[in-house]
Amino acid sequence: MLKRIVILSFVFAFASTSLFAQGLTKAQKDQLSRISYKVSLVGDALVGERVDGKGFKHNFVGPTTITTLPNNFTREVMTPDATWTFTYVMTGGETIYDLESNGTPVQIWQDPTTPANIHTILTTAPLNDLTFTNRASKYFFSSDMGVTWSYIGLAGTGKTGFCTITGSSEGNALVGNHGATNGGVTRSQFYYDALPGLGSFTLLDPPVYQTSGYIWPRVIATSNISNPVKFVNVGSISGQDSTFRNYSNSLTASNFGPWTAFNSDQAETYALALGQDGRIGLAYKANDVWNPADYGDAYFVESTNGGVSWSTPLKIYKANFDTGDSLGLIRGISMVYQVNSPKVVFELIKQTREGSFFPGAPAKIAVWSSSFTGSDPNKWKVLADSNQVGYHPAYGVNDVFGSISRPTIGRSADGNALFCAFMVPSDVDGGSADTTPYKDIWLATSGDQGNTWGNFVKMNFTAPRRDWTYVSITPINDQDASFYYINMTMLVDSIPGSFVNGTGNGQSLAKQYFVRAKIPKAEVVSVKNISTEVPADFSLSQNYPNPFNPTTSIRFALPKSSDVTLKVYNINGQEVATLINGINMNAGTNEYTFDASKLSSGVYFYSLQAGNFKDTKKMILVK
Repeated sequence: MLKRIVILSFVFAFASTSLFAQGLTKAQKDQLSRISYKVSLVGDALVGERVDGKGFKHNFVGPTTITTLPNNFTREVMTPDATWTFTYVMTGGETIYDLESNGTPVQIWQDPTTPANIHTILTTAPLNDLTFTNRASKYFFSSDMGVTWSYIGLAGTGKTGFCTITGSSEGNALVGNHGATNGGVTRSQFYYDALPGLGSFTLLDPPVYQTSGYIWPRVIATSNISNPVKFVNVGSISGQDSTFRNYSNSLTASNFGPWTAFNSDQAETYALALGQDGRIGLAYKANDVWNPADYGDAYFVESTNGGVSWSTPLKIYKANFDTGDSLGLIRGISMVYQVNSPKVVFELIKQTREGSFFPGAPAKIAVWSSSFTGSDPNKWKVLADSNQVGYHPAYGVNDVFGSISRPTIGRSADGNALFCAFMVPSDVDGGSADTTPYKDIWLATSGDQGNTWGNFVKMNFTAPRRDWTYVSITPINDQDASFYYINMTMLVDSIPGSFVNGTGNGQSLAKQYFVRAKIPKAEVVSVKNISTEVPADFSLSQNYPNPFNPTTSIRFALPKSSDVTLKVYNINGQEVATLINGINMNAGTNEYTFDASKLSSGVYFYSLQAGNFKDTKKMILVK
């Protein structure tokens, strides 16, 4: 079930810091919501600049002291029925170059086959490297579920950055970044490790497109290294709205397929994911220059042959600049497959077709799936807005964030649960020159295929105050009999806003923390295994109670492991809810708690398909 978080308690090994928290007045929020910014490219980093060239100031009182955080600590969150535990461990990564991504970062990967092995990557630069000449991609590894971490080595030589990580079916890290290892133009390059956590990387160097370097890579390994295609990568050209995709036929040599253009914006406005059957999905923000009519829109394509060919682009979100709220996708997008059902999350920030955006205006996180009812581009749902996390404008040093931004999504190993984390500005400011709010990181969960989300919780503490940014969730997260675990990395800094775009606030070393959340399964999912005794036959029971208002239980039995789909239809045969969508479940008896609070009174039918078995029964909702 989805429950409201009601009590917060903290377990710390250090003293808090005194801060003056200025909650903005309504007049100040209204003022901020009307200020427009433009996105500018400075080198390979994006910055949000006020169109009027002015800054925003109010009575700022910063930290009286800077308290050093311990290398590991624990925070607990209490619900009416259970305790959630968040464990924080510093990986050893620290950096003055604290703008880790121009979109949603992809910096952590847990091996689904060997969950104890967790890999992470971080773009780093040392203090006083004011031109970031020594920017590098550092690789860290844990073989004990993130309890301890080791720095393994660099991915690439010379100046590299904007790194991303995934892994092969062998469990070896596959790192992407852009740099110029072995000379030539700055370009996307990839590094494949010889063994898990070894750091003996083979350079995989795609060809340069024409004479330009395609940078800001994203990469996903195919389902097996024995496949003809080993991995798919996406990159874009600096200073242009041009994006390309490519694939590799080898993990030991630079043997790549051709580059193919697709209609996406530049600088990490794209996300890749791998389905259970080997399909690869690509979600992306539309190219505003090539197709102005698609300004702020989102698209999805899919490949079933390792990226050699792709489906026709499907528009999954349409920005409404005429009669709507002018919300559109600007940077952050992430996706994962729940078995073979794509789940895409993306930020929606107020903007105009002329190129302005409004970071101080209310924003949303959206979620889309092919399993949702309705027709595209209107299938998407609101995952989070100010109703869940409050309205906190973004201002000051602007790294192209909004009042809610940069979502990242992952799933549980059994495929029953989804997890989404994102950033939200707070009401506490910092920065000696550019007044900027500290950011918080929030977490939400879904146990019904992404149709509804709950358990909204702020994952970070607020004393001592820190800037929590660039959260990344591993795509598949481990579990045990009673708990789901969510494995994340995030950047923690004493000064809000990036030093990259806000040098006036001074230097500090932002630190990378690994965060592992432990959440009771019963708090997230609506389907429970009530008996592991193997039944003789497949069966679907009559829901109870029936009639019902608004919840009812649907029980079904599986004599063997099966891919299960459970859907609800109205009396006209139209699908109104997908409760379980192709999830592989073990033999036994299971029970799903269906919440029909969003449906109107009437007769409905629920249908179960498990392997070749199919059955349908009638239920009655009375409100």
